[in-house]
Amino acid sequence: MTRKAVSRVLFVLMIAATLFSVLTPLESVRGKSMAPTLKPGQWLVVANYRLLKHAGLKPKQSDIVTFANDGKVPYLPPRRQLVKRVVGMPGDLIGINQTTVYRNSRALKEPYVKHPMNNAKYQYDGRPDGGQPFADPSYQRSSYLRSGEYFVMGDNRPNSADSRWFGPISKAQITGVVVARLPIRRTGPAQNALWILLHFLPMFLVVAWFLVACWPDLRVMLSRPRG
Repeated sequence: MTRKAVSRVLFVLMIAATLFSVLTPLESVRGKSMAPTLKPGQWLVVANYRLLKHAGLKPKQSDIVTFANDGKVPYLPPRRQLVKRVVGMPGDLIGINQTTVYRNSRALKEPYVKHPMNNAKYQYDGRPDGGQPFADPSYQRSSYLRSGEYFVMGDNRPNSADSRWFGPISKAQITGVVVARLPIRRTGPAQNALWILLHFLPMFLVVAWFLVACWPDLRVMLSRPRG
């Protein structure tokens, strides 16, 4: 293969890798709040909501989204990305009792929840006694979602700080919509090395393309005597 052909291949790969890293970046799961749907360290392909919303991307009911903490969970950095499932959309009325989530007065079917919810034992509103009202099985807390508000919850209901605790999130907080879950986890040096390589791949391809396409001409220029 000629140098010109190699340069063209590298250029195409460079553009593709850059678009992929910007429009559908790789993210990894932190914590266990989405177990067993998502495992700690699992790789996710996330559609960049802040860019693709202009192309019509919208979070839908039961989508898994990433969003900026923005102080919702006080013990985490404001810029930390959280990952939860959308259970309520703008205009919905969400009701929660001790064991069930209701959307517009109908019990929500949630086959993804494998760890049963018992809000009487949950640290509701971040207080150790926050679940006390739910000790009464007839108690229900309701939230009406205004325009641009989403109610999000973790699939691991006993171990998830979510909208039960901090209330709805705003559309402005959403950073991505999960479009693929990869069977790879950041659990060791090899996976971490691959993770770093993939994140720096666009830059590596830029350097490789530059060296193949431009280095011979630059070498001639640098070899010319000065003065």
